[in-house]
Amino acid sequence: MGAMTMPQRQTMRVLVLAFALGACDENPAAVRNDASEFPVLANWSSAVSAVGTSGLTGTFTVKQFAGFRMELNLSITAPTNRTYQWRIFRGDCATTATAANNQDPNGLLVFATVQSYPDVATGTGTTASLTRQIAGSLDSVKAYSVRFRVSQSATNWNGTTPVACGNLQRAPG
Repeated sequence: MGAMTMPQRQTMRVLVLAFALGACDENPAAVRNDASEFPVLANWSSAVSAVGTSGLTGTFTVKQFAGFRMELNLSITAPTNRTYQWRIFRGDCATTATAANNQDPNGLLVFATVQSYPDVATGTGTTASLTRQIAGSLDSVKAYSVRFRVSQSATNWNGTTPVACGNLQRAPG
């Protein structure tokens, strides 16, 4: 048998391609374009307690979804007309030193960017709440806390000297 002609090679390529396509699975990968379709992987929660005489208490919950997304729900009771900054930090409420850098396994380290955390204000009442979406996932083997301080013009905060704090506890989703 001699060398294949150009039309024979093209016919052979078409046959090989048809065979390869026929062998493919008819079930394409599911595309999820709505974040509510992602399953909950973990639930985190905390009771927030006042530090000192601040009077701030509350609850904090996190639903951690597949797809690198979290839904945060915060509810506080505090003196009227107060505005607070809050952040999630790696480290429990007993941790008082800051981490030297992002690779330091010890010390407080803020989770996500400061833009992820809008201030929460009590206004003329004594309660306030908010729901927030943040990109990211909390590591199940690390300790985390939610910390509050009276709002300041500086948005960078290392987590030390909070007016309220709560240790996050993880439960499966």
